[in-house]
Amino acid sequence: MNWQIQVPTPKYSFDLSHKDKVFSIGSCFAQHIADRLCHYKFYCINNPYGILFHPKPILKNLLSALKDEKIDDTLFLKREDGIFHYSCHSSIWADSKDDLKKRLQELQSFVANELIESNVLILTFGTAFLYQLASSGKSVANCHKQSNHTFTKVLSSPDDIQTVFRSFYSELKKQNPKIQIILTVSPVRHIRDGIHESNLSKSVLLLACDKIQKLFEDVHYFPAYEIVIDQLRDYRFYSKDRVHPNDEAQDYVWSKFVSTLLTKDSLNLNNDLDKLFSSISHKPFRESSDSHQRFLKQTFELAQALNEKVNLEKELIELKSRMQ
Repeated sequence: MNWQIQVPTPKYSFDLSHKDKVFSIGSCFAQHIADRLCHYKFYCINNPYGILFHPKPILKNLLSALKDEKIDDTLFLKREDGIFHYSCHSSIWADSKDDLKKRLQELQSFVANELIESNVLILTFGTAFLYQLASSGKSVANCHKQSNHTFTKVLSSPDDIQTVFRSFYSELKKQNPKIQIILTVSPVRHIRDGIHESNLSKSVLLLACDKIQKLFEDVHYFPAYEIVIDQLRDYRFYSKDRVHPNDEAQDYVWSKFVSTLLTKDSLNLNNDLDKLFSSISHKPFRESSDSHQRFLKQTFELAQALNEKVNLEKELIELKSRMQ
């Protein structure tokens, strides 16, 4: 008896290889996918603004970078522990406004250059609940632990998200016509909003993604949300907080992602890298033994061969330091 509903993954009009440049941005799930890509030596930009959840701040940041807009002076926030900006995650801060403004300007330039050169953009949306400053109505990407009274909370509509996406898409395609876009909805439930509210939020995101990917032939949807919620749908696939997918769930979603998108050569290369990383992490009883030194030499030769396909300089240096 089959105890699972299999979630089909679509066939895409493009594939992904180690020759491509990937830009991943959005929720913590975007971080997980990007971390895996980086682990397997893909060129991948990983959440340059920190983890962000709502489509509007995500897309607005990217659009501002492409248009080289000025940093919004009204969104700086001074706390006892530093200066922050409402467009970014709390991991991006400085001791002074001038220092943070300079950092944001450099970040904006970096993001624009990487977006223009990327082959694939992965957008992962986490929530449709948007927080806006009560004083100005401007949207924020992160509340930076400020009082609830500082903000108004609004549930965006699919049309709201589609409108913001259209503006971003238009500018992006002017500067990078070749780029392919993958939309995903994070399977992480925002239960602090309430179970019902979290489901409403995810529904809005799903509707928005569906509308958007039907409008543009180079925008695609990957069903990460459905794989976790509908196929795995068991708390044994969650961490202790019963909200975030655990390593086993992430492994499964990753396997579906690569089997759907990666070229055969890149899949084979990933398998070779798994063997290499396993060999490097091997802990012998005696490092200096003849048998282990022969093993290190074989591993070094494998790394040298694979280094012609991906950058393994770090691994080669480590192996060299252990060889006698």
